[in-house]
Amino acid sequence: MLNALSGIIRDVKDLVDEGIIVSRRVRWSMVRFANNEPTIANNWVTYETAIYIAKSRRYLTASLSVIDENIIRSKVQEMIKELSNIPEDEFYTPLTHGGKPSQLVGKYDSRVESDVDKLIDGLNEAIQASLSEGSQRNAGAMTFGVEERYYTDSTGLELEDKASFVTLTIRAFIDDITATSVSISNTLDGFKPKDAGIEAGRLVRMAKDLPEESVGNGRYNVVLGPLVSAHLYGLMTAMWFNAYSVITEVSGVSKNDIGNTIASEELSIMDLSSDPNAFGSESFDYEGNKTMNIEVIRRGVLTQLLHNNRTAAKFNTVSTGHAVGNWLRPRPRHVAISTGRLPNDVEAIAAELGNGIVITNNWYTRFQNIKEGVFSTVVRDVALLVRNGRLSARVRGLRIADSFRTLLRNFVDSSREARQVYWWDSPLPGTAPYVLIKDLNISKG
Repeated sequence: MLNALSGIIRDVKDLVDEGIIVSRRVRWSMVRFANNEPTIANNWVTYETAIYIAKSRRYLTASLSVIDENIIRSKVQEMIKELSNIPEDEFYTPLTHGGKPSQLVGKYDSRVESDVDKLIDGLNEAIQASLSEGSQRNAGAMTFGVEERYYTDSTGLELEDKASFVTLTIRAFIDDITATSVSISNTLDGFKPKDAGIEAGRLVRMAKDLPEESVGNGRYNVVLGPLVSAHLYGLMTAMWFNAYSVITEVSGVSKNDIGNTIASEELSIMDLSSDPNAFGSESFDYEGNKTMNIEVIRRGVLTQLLHNNRTAAKFNTVSTGHAVGNWLRPRPRHVAISTGRLPNDVEAIAAELGNGIVITNNWYTRFQNIKEGVFSTVVRDVALLVRNGRLSARVRGLRIADSFRTLLRNFVDSSREARQVYWWDSPLPGTAPYVLIKDLNISKG
């Protein structure tokens, strides 16, 4: 495959200044389950090819859902003909590389392909664990497979890597009370489906034993579960802390904020792009640069932004290997939030919280003003009211309506342990603890 892609670039090398082709092939399966039983199993092979062509400071990109050599070759020829009609790019930077990447050891586990029975056993373990905790029924999906990536460009650089993956999302039910938990991993050893089942079942059982109450609009001390904290801080990192958003002034931070305190000193945020244990990490980016882990915020101080070649040139620095999925806007791959001093159990966290709300999941996040980071998101599944250090009621119909600045400045503490999370409504993987935010604005959904 790589030889064919490289041949396409070699054939047009004299017609362009730069050319890049990045292709992915994913062989994957999904098992859906409902009412505690698997219902549907499907297998797919999906393809994706991204093309970059540049000449005389003009560039075009294209995305295809194939890796067919003839189709790609034809598309490249079409793009070359169109280049003269494109205006010059003010961000154009010649293609350079900061050292040849090497594959991340531990990203591929052959057992994810060969030992499907063990994966199915794990799914059943999750369901039984949830039932043992007190749930009535469970639904969700497990996916698993292997992704292969190929990179070639006009400098002659050729790269490839391979990663396995397995994900489980389980939603537990007691009547109309629901709770969601996940387990994700690149390897079979890191896949912990039973833990996900225990958490989902335990949450619905705890909520069932509590009366239902309503709360009014206002600011509350709120504990965000790992699904929520990973989602919101991941969005923040993607939208505010990439250098392109800073340059184009659609971020809530500026270049002058680098080195200054922008958040609580209890908060640190990292992107784990080159950590082989981090779900979603990769060895190279869309410019052929080696990926790296970067600390975006260290104890409240903005230390670094995500860069590709274009933004790095504007900042007189080097790329951090964050040309992810495109050549314009850098993106994170796996956002990790720092751990702290809070316990890891919901009931123990309630004792530390005193009074407030515990929110375990969210979805349908929308933005009113991206530069100001003003957002709202619907509270999903179990949410618990805490009074005098005890879980006192379950609440529903709520919405978080606040801003990234509150998440940064009002961060109080986090749990001692964090875990990797990812599910269909939170597509950026993360490593997240429980997070305590003071005075977070809550409204009725």
